Amino acid sequence: MISRIENNNLIEFSPLCIGRLKKSSSLSEVLTLVDTVHLDIMDKTFVNSSAFSVEEINNFKCDKPKHVHIMSRDLKKYISRLKDIDSVSFHYEATNDHDEILKEIKKRNFRTGIVIKSETPINEFKHLISQIDRIILMAVPPGYSGQKFIDKTSGKVQEVRNLDADIHIAVDGGMNEQTMFEVTSAGANSCVVCSVIIKSINIKKKILNLKEMCMKGSSQFITNKIENN
Repeated sequence: MISRIENNNLIEFSPLCIGRLKKSSSLSEVLTLVDTVHLDIMDKTFVNSSAFSVEEINNFKCDKPKHVHIMSRDLKKYISRLKDIDSVSFHYEATNDHDEILKEIKKRNFRTGIVIKSETPINEFKHLISQIDRIILMAVPPGYSGQKFIDKTSGKVQEVRNLDADIHIAVDGGMNEQTMFEVTSAGANSCVVCSVIIKSINIKKKILNLKEMCMKGSSQFITNKIENN
């Protein structure tokens, strides 16, 4: 089983906001510094926004693991066409056929993930945790970048971590130095980040600062765990 330390990929970069912020020239610099890439699919059936197409994701070239986050109710249509990615995560709230969708992802040899909106209780989906590799907890309403962090997110991270010591927990949205320290000290493994990096004057310095806060948070989590045992 993967240990918590080995399971950390601190910065999961979402390039979606690059186009929205007209900063496409920053992409190559960012990709050399982050740990993984987070690619969104939206088709206005689950959220009122659009994002990358399957073709754009399949053609997105980088040497980092690619995690796909599907915000759609038509899940099988996208899963069946994806290639060369590490994981596929879908919204728990977007379907009632969770077991079937997980089987479809596994059939494609992708790692499995479920995404949870902030208002969804942890108890509602905990029966699925043993079947998946990662959980993405939304710290903002899904569909838009640059939103304010929802305060109860860190408590939900703790809830999930108490249910499973080894599952990968990613937190999506509202990320900055303070919130990244907060969620990693609660037990999160990685943070989905975009606008706070792209809007910075010095991208390299910003990413290094964010990673430092994540590492401090992870160390705090381990310290708290040792003290409480």
